[in-house]
Amino acid sequence: MNSKTRKTKKQASVVKFEMNVLSKDEIAKRIKSIEENLKASTWRELEIQGKFAKNDKLSFISDEMLIVGCDIGSETHYIRAIDVRGRELSKGAFGFSNTAEGFANAKAWVLNLAAEND
Repeated sequence: MNSKTRKTKKQASVVKFEMNVLSKDEIAKRIKSIEENLKASTWRELEIQGKFAKNDKLSFISDEMLIVGCDIGSETHYIRAIDVRGRELSKGAFGFSNTAEGFANAKAWVLNLAAEND
């Protein structure tokens, strides 16, 4: 390569982003539909003889999934949600208490995120 040549910088392409704003009724309908078809799985349930290859995990994840991770504390837990591409769907972690009411709030938060993000 000639040392006198200049490398050109590639510029990022800008894509217009449209926000999908739904009414409360539409969100409530989506939440009800999601709740009826709700299925939760953990990696441990999917393991075979204690082993689960990385590629097997990746092939398990589908476009319709919402991935939720939970940081468990003694009194307060925090959850975040991402889509299948790893994009965070909320502005921050959702904190909830270690009570039945706290877990119900967390479930409602996740269902609301799922409905808003299709």
